[in-house]
Amino acid sequence: MRAFDKTDRKVGKLQYMTRQNAEFMKDFISDRNLSSLLEIGFFKGKSTAYFAAILEDLGRGHITTIDKKTALDHQPNIDDVLEMTGLSHRVTRIVADRSYTWELSKMLRAAEPQQFDFCYFDGGHTWDATGFGFILVDKLLKPGGWIIFDDLDWTIEKSLESSPDRGKMYRKYGADERTTPAVRLVFETLVKDFGYRNMREVGEFSWGVAQKPGG
Repeated sequence: MRAFDKTDRKVGKLQYMTRQNAEFMKDFISDRNLSSLLEIGFFKGKSTAYFAAILEDLGRGHITTIDKKTALDHQPNIDDVLEMTGLSHRVTRIVADRSYTWELSKMLRAAEPQQFDFCYFDGGHTWDATGFGFILVDKLLKPGGWIIFDDLDWTIEKSLESSPDRGKMYRKYGADERTTPAVRLVFETLVKDFGYRNMREVGEFSWGVAQKPGG
């Protein structure tokens, strides 16, 4: 049995990436011969496990994934998920005390900064976090590399409807910022202005896909 199917059996019921999402990613990664992956936001580690399983079946590659320390409070957490799927050897997980952008800055300041050919961006979701995060990720993407943004139409207002306990987190945000899809704003302005090509939306997943110039 493929690692992909084994992984789906073990973690398929967890939030958030669906098997349909993962099947799309499998074809996307395979068709473009991608092997060095970066993930912003691992939550419980389900998407990370799918990515690792895809690479395992291809017999190549590694994924580096970043999230805040609070993600480890989830049950199960990413360490549990990787242990149950047996895919830890395909994954480097980075835990940030405060922000993934600081961890990206460390990666950029390394003596030999790692370069990635793909990034799955599912963290922050606000204009500040996603906009600055994209600029940093751009520096780590190889020419011709790809990025997929999740939650194009996420807004603070929608988030608070489902999780009102987060109100304190967003109390300083004005009404216009609460109702604006910040990830889409980054995708349609910064990503476009940086000269990315082959831009398209995957509507059923609320994803934005783009390719870095060059390569």
